[in-house]
Amino acid sequence: MNYLSEIKAFYDRLELNPLPSPAIALWHALMSIANKTGWQQEFTVAVSVLMLKSGLNAQAIKRARNRLEQDGYIKWKSRGGNQSASYHVNSLVVQNDTKNVPQFVPQSDPQTVPQCEPQSVPINKDKHKQNKNIITPISPPRKFEEFYSCYPRPDNRFETEKEYALASSIFSEDDLIIAAKNYSKHCKILGTQEQFITMSHNWLKKADFEKYLPGKYKKPTAPAKKENAFNQFEQHDYDFKALEEQLLKIR
Repeated sequence: MNYLSEIKAFYDRLELNPLPSPAIALWHALMSIANKTGWQQEFTVAVSVLMLKSGLNAQAIKRARNRLEQDGYIKWKSRGGNQSASYHVNSLVVQNDTKNVPQFVPQSDPQTVPQCEPQSVPINKDKHKQNKNIITPISPPRKFEEFYSCYPRPDNRFETEKEYALASSIFSEDDLIIAAKNYSKHCKILGTQEQFITMSHNWLKKADFEKYLPGKYKKPTAPAKKENAFNQFEQHDYDFKALEEQLLKIR
């Protein structure tokens, strides 16, 4: 599954089949977790974790996941007791590709029973060629953790993941990591307060982050230290012994 492609397909589907906001929030939370697992077919996650990632309470999560399963976005099953439920996130890209593939050869015998699953075996050579033209989704970004660790205090992880997925579709992940390191060093050299502020998500959204990419970044010079004002006074050498004798004579 490709993270960015799935998000685009998700919002394309919402235009025709709207979902309530809790279901949208839960889908994004499950996608984030599925991405961390390396897109495993099935994974388990506690409701408490989903509450943290989606901002929903337990009852809202239960209603939202039933709606997502009903509309074909996910599959889930309870494991009983205190065990966490297991989830499977359906690929919307694959579903859309299957729906958009037309059949060029008419069926000689009408089907009375609808087919629930797409045909995996090509009907003829023309359809076999068409299947070859279907674009295979690109593997999801794998270096987000290294990118995310470049900041002293990174902000909302989920929002940063989305911005990183968009940026990695344009720039290489290695360049993004170098840009993040350059930006962090830049803040430290200048001694600005930015290094103590949440910055990963906001910085990625800025158009000027490109100037920190390899070949474009120019290392700044540290600001000159101000001289101590007391060092500006003229220095004098005194003969303290002669001064002492002069004071004794005055007495």
